[in-house]
Amino acid sequence: MAERQNAMLTIQSNAARHLDKLDHKVRDRFADFQSKFCANMNQPGLRLKQLKTGRGLWSARIGDDYRAVMCKVGHAHFALIAVEARGSAYDRLDDRYEPVVNKVTGALEVMDHDDVRDAVTAASPVHAVSAKPKAASGGLFEPYTDAELLALGVAEPLMPSIRRIGTEGQLAAFCAVAPHHTAEVLRALDAGFTIEEVEELITAPVKASGPVDTSDLETAVGREASMVTSSDRAVAAMLESGFEAWRVWPHPTQKRVIDRVYKGPARVSGGPGTGKTVVALHRTARLARRLDSDERILLTTYTKNLAADLKAKLALLLDEEELRRVDVEHLDSVVYRLASESGRLGRPLDERELWQWWEELCREVGESELDAEFLRGEWTEVVCAQLITSRSEYFQARRVRRPRRLNRLQRARVWDLVERFNQRLAEGDAWCWPQLRASVALAEEHRVKGPYRYRHIVVDEAQDLTAAHWKLLRALAPEDTDDLFIAGDTFQRIYGQPVTLGKLGVDIRGRSKRLTLNYRTTREILKTALAIAADANADDLDGDRDSLAGYRSVMSGARPQFRPQTDLAAELAEIAGQVQAWTAEHAPGSIAVTVPTKAMVEKVVAALHGKGISARELARERTPGEDAVHVGTMHRLKGLEYRFMLISGIGADQFPFSYVKKLEESDPQRYELELEKARNLLFVAATRARDEVVFTWSGAPTRLLHFGG
Repeated sequence: MAERQNAMLTIQSNAARHLDKLDHKVRDRFADFQSKFCANMNQPGLRLKQLKTGRGLWSARIGDDYRAVMCKVGHAHFALIAVEARGSAYDRLDDRYEPVVNKVTGALEVMDHDDVRDAVTAASPVHAVSAKPKAASGGLFEPYTDAELLALGVAEPLMPSIRRIGTEGQLAAFCAVAPHHTAEVLRALDAGFTIEEVEELITAPVKASGPVDTSDLETAVGREASMVTSSDRAVAAMLESGFEAWRVWPHPTQKRVIDRVYKGPARVSGGPGTGKTVVALHRTARLARRLDSDERILLTTYTKNLAADLKAKLALLLDEEELRRVDVEHLDSVVYRLASESGRLGRPLDERELWQWWEELCREVGESELDAEFLRGEWTEVVCAQLITSRSEYFQARRVRRPRRLNRLQRARVWDLVERFNQRLAEGDAWCWPQLRASVALAEEHRVKGPYRYRHIVVDEAQDLTAAHWKLLRALAPEDTDDLFIAGDTFQRIYGQPVTLGKLGVDIRGRSKRLTLNYRTTREILKTALAIAADANADDLDGDRDSLAGYRSVMSGARPQFRPQTDLAAELAEIAGQVQAWTAEHAPGSIAVTVPTKAMVEKVVAALHGKGISARELARERTPGEDAVHVGTMHRLKGLEYRFMLISGIGADQFPFSYVKKLEESDPQRYELELEKARNLLFVAATRARDEVVFTWSGAPTRLLHFGG
């Protein structure tokens, strides 16, 4: 009887592609195989044996019909490189699979020569629209010598195939089956990156620090450039959701930010698709694993649906015990929870009621110089946001982008009205969010300090938080190593006003990293999105200007389409027709339609239902499943992504919103702020798309849309 022996099975990205193509029954059998193999690789039913290939390949049985093809990388440590049907498991293995250690990165890579050969034989029809003609002699990469490509880490065994790539379609098909690093290098060169830029942005972060032993497979598997995982949770997610689940795993450039120890608050910034959320998730997981038993972490963001998405993804990275140490909540939920604990809650006021209360106060005191809208904004955006509690503090307060200057007498008048309004709230046992955020932050700042509520705080989509939010966050964790970690992009700010973190007690100087490579959006879509953002005037959360300079994509695809319509009925018909075409070949859940208003959401859903297309509205707290097209306002799409997108209802009469246009003459400063938010909103919508995006409108297009992309 064979000796019982535990084993480690690492899943290589080539094998993940194979598993992704199999039906769920076979995936379930693989999960069972993995468990049995790791518990005892020598049990007879697995039939583990070395193959006579000369390349160190082994096989094991996955049920009656499939076999695992592996390479042995260490004692009782195997890397799965393919899953094959039983009849073909041993056919031509000498020719097909070649495990190799990359001489530049030191990582384990698997060459799947059959798939590579098929990729360069013909262009992929999906990408035919963007195919470039074959170059006169050597194909797309003729301008580069073998030595230059190899120095960047391109897989040496694939050089003959690379020289045969002559169209964008062939490149796309090749990159889908080539080792990850080789694909990244080739995509970047094709996108116009220079050799020097590819070396700096793509190769340097994964380059081995010393000599590479090409025979040491176990060390190679452990290098960060290897696309492998031994995580049961990662494999389970991949088996359930397909290879896309691996998008949660970080690129080496991101991993360096994740693993760094910061002596204080730190920030990662970057455009959409650069992996800020991936960094935030892995940063949270890393910190959670190092907590003392009585410590906790807060992972927070601005909206409910983003918090729910973060919680689901974090569950892929941590076990149940580790997860119990992490609170994943949107920040206003934290505010509400703390207020409830202290008994400060009464009757909530919505935005309309809040404005009405200010209107009533103005009538009661005969205020005519300062209208209710101005006073509401002053109280919300200056007094509450800055946690102001006295006349003297208000006289010294900064009033960034407020609509009018106030002299000392006017400030005194405003403060008198603020005190009256606060008294009215107290007498009515009422509250609203701006006031509740301020009161909770103040209470937390003055709380008798025992242990802090959190040891670490990680913030995603940080650009949308208010000054009161930041004051609260600063009070929730001690000023210490790795206290606050902030991920955000001010070009995506669609709520609130700009803040300067340094003035709020959050000093990030010298601890900022900017990500520039987009891993989600094609360069064709990105070009259109950057044209929208070209006039934006974004801050960097610390008093300086932010920039999207150097923000680029290595992905390629179809150009965005712009389809004007004569009226709303024609636009709805166009939307339904395009969605119908997409759903004929793709899962409904990979498609989204976004529009400016909830009223138009309802019209789009009705139009899709009229064509027999399953469609559901994106709600605040939940996202529809894969069996329906997702339809939502642009605000609802924050943090989500889709393969195919329609951005509709963006005619000049509909977007920006009517209230923004009214501000152009009455309140120029406020107009510029709201126009910037509208521009950011359209930029965010455009960058949710991965493969294709179509813009539609009726009448004249919005002034914020540019056609240069």
